[in-house]
Amino acid sequence: MAAADYNNDGFIDLYVNNFGPNRLYRNNGDGTFTDVTQQAGVSAGNLLGAGAAFLDVDNDGQLDLYVANYVNFNFQNHVFHRREGYPEYAGPRDYQPVPDILYRNQGDGTFLDVSQSAGIAPHPGTGMGLVACDYDEDGDMDIFVLNDVAQNFLFRNDGKGYFEEVAILSGTAFNVYGDELGSMGVDCGDFDGDGDLDFYMTSYQGEFPVLYRNLGNGLFEDATALSGAGAGAYPYVNWGTGLIDLDNDGDLDLYIANGHLQDQIELYDQTTAYRVEDIVLANDGKGNFQRVSPGCFIGPRAVHSSRGCAFDDFDGDGKLEVVVSNSREAPTIWRNRTPGKLAWIRLILVGTQSNRSAVGAWVVVETRLRRQVAQLVSGRGYQSHWGLTLHFGLGEAKKVEKLEIRWPSGTITQLKDLPVCREIVIIEGELPLWFALPR
Repeated sequence: MAAADYNNDGFIDLYVNNFGPNRLYRNNGDGTFTDVTQQAGVSAGNLLGAGAAFLDVDNDGQLDLYVANYVNFNFQNHVFHRREGYPEYAGPRDYQPVPDILYRNQGDGTFLDVSQSAGIAPHPGTGMGLVACDYDEDGDMDIFVLNDVAQNFLFRNDGKGYFEEVAILSGTAFNVYGDELGSMGVDCGDFDGDGDLDFYMTSYQGEFPVLYRNLGNGLFEDATALSGAGAGAYPYVNWGTGLIDLDNDGDLDLYIANGHLQDQIELYDQTTAYRVEDIVLANDGKGNFQRVSPGCFIGPRAVHSSRGCAFDDFDGDGKLEVVVSNSREAPTIWRNRTPGKLAWIRLILVGTQSNRSAVGAWVVVETRLRRQVAQLVSGRGYQSHWGLTLHFGLGEAKKVEKLEIRWPSGTITQLKDLPVCREIVIIEGELPLWFALPR
């Protein structure tokens, strides 16, 4: 799913992928939603959707929609497998890959399928998680799409809404060994503090997840082994993930949701399990990760077959909580009990010339201690959404010395000497709402 204000009416709308027609739910602003899929023209037909993201491909102030499709599966072409006598779910190589879809927002509540003219349709894949961000910092949104047991796609935007597929050239198609991985979920963020966006991708049992370090000039390297970003993940199937600051020390940590696809895996493979614990990796501030789970989990063990995960401050104390969806079970909610009172700031951005949700806004936060960058995106992780409110941990900083926002419209907002431990609303072209209360 993905969430954003696609019609710029001030209310967040929802797009949901399905096995079968997808759904667009328009927010009525009164606590109810209307299914407007058919009139908007975004059902995607009878396909198997696995990823979605809102983005403004040409910075016209209207949010467009990218939909990742998995494989050409239906009940008639179902493939049945057995492994050592036990039934086993089929994999993506048992079916034909299909192209993804890019819908352009017409500005009147309808969307137009521009997949062919935008350069998306010629690339069929087994699409899973995706994230849309400006990895090359040229002012437009690019799209990184994971393909299950196939090469990934990195669609570079020319600024006018036409995309060139550059995954092999950029180093994001495979891991460092050239393997096609069971790519699942993906997030973007600046894990090493060098000012550009990196990618973190989860994978299947017997494969390490991949941390793609952004080298600049459109190139990435697999930094997983050097950084320790795969610690503990190899035996498990990894799904949802997040590059987030869980302890407010100013660097991005890693959360990985784990759980096997095969629900009888323990009957014939003793190296893994259907239900397992999730993984937390702490960043040391220099881009190196150390596993801190399961010791960081307080209380009863949460052993589930987890899928998507999302992150936000639920209790208003300035620390990010974690919500994990579990297959065939209730979700898990982790309340953040990290000791100490390190500083933080949370930004709610409202576009006026740009799209109302400010998707694509590039934010730079500077304190005496460090400089951080982030981009506001819609749709990330694995079949998940979070992040319309930007959260920055600030460590021991007493104030934000400089804040810069580069809006999708090209407008630039610069503010100085902001207080910490505040949630601040900033409207494009206007002064910030200083009456935002401490949380």
